[in-house]
Amino acid sequence: MQADAAFAARREKAVIIAIAGTNGAGKDEAARYFVEKGFAHYSLSDVLRDIARSRKQEPTREVLQELGNMLRAEHGEAYLTKRVLKEAQGALDVVISSVRNLGELEPVKNTDGFKLLFIDAPVKLRFERAKSRGRIGEGLTLDEFTELERRELDAGEGKQNLDELRDAADAVIVNDGSIEELHEKVNRAVGDTGKRRRLSWDEYFMQIARQVATRSTCDRKRCGAVLVRDRVILSTGYNGSISGTPHCDDVGHMIDNGHCVRTIHAEMNAIAQAAKNGVNINGATLYVTASPCWECFKVLANAGIRRICFGEFYRNERVLEAAKQIGMEMVDLSKALNGPHPE
Repeated sequence: MQADAAFAARREKAVIIAIAGTNGAGKDEAARYFVEKGFAHYSLSDVLRDIARSRKQEPTREVLQELGNMLRAEHGEAYLTKRVLKEAQGALDVVISSVRNLGELEPVKNTDGFKLLFIDAPVKLRFERAKSRGRIGEGLTLDEFTELERRELDAGEGKQNLDELRDAADAVIVNDGSIEELHEKVNRAVGDTGKRRRLSWDEYFMQIARQVATRSTCDRKRCGAVLVRDRVILSTGYNGSISGTPHCDDVGHMIDNGHCVRTIHAEMNAIAQAAKNGVNINGATLYVTASPCWECFKVLANAGIRRICFGEFYRNERVLEAAKQIGMEMVDLSKALNGPHPE
């Protein structure tokens, strides 16, 4: 297929694609095109649905509209985007779908290669699609569907405003044909921006560290670490409680001087796992989602770690100064992986 062949080339930098559009137009199907090329997909609508369910609310279209407007009013227009960017830290390329307001693009709009796509389709076709997916209320008519949409087009400042997004889009794509045709239109719209590239070794191991972090059991900060030598993984670790004791996620935090002390840090657990299994880590590289604290750094240095790649700088400048003193290489991968980080 022509669209697939176009992705044979490689890009030099990570990119973020945003997708907006009318209900039932095919925003997630457009996003799937990027997922197949290696992008991580985050839907702002899915985030809203999760929040609604956590509040014991039925995630109907009206509920999601009101909830989204309320969250933007309380936490700022970019709240949902910042939330998914925090989850996506370390992802190489990201596609964010179901953007509903221009303000939601503030954290990403100036990143290299950023593009905003607007997906649309004839209203009757969209109504039938939404109905078949069970995304509209029982018995909702086409007229009611159209009225709900009218509210989304220009609901005012800080609220859903699809008209503004359509005007600002790099491309407006009408999805009135097959999935193949949609993907072909997306391909033409993004050009070289969407071309897949192979991960560098540093990006590859940092992506693995991000997956390791998903095993963390402390929601104050979930971290993952991978020890590597000669491009071979020696050990992994994530922050969690002492084996056999309760987890923060289950019983809450153990706070001492503003820090949770129930958990062992990811780097220390990676070292412990290597020691437990008799694995020599001298001269290894550490890939860790957040730069080490001072206590972890001291142990890493004395364990013979010669290089640390981190996905986010975390607080301690003293670590950078000491690393320079002893000749340890510190590599900040945050810009290469993600562009701007959420606050």
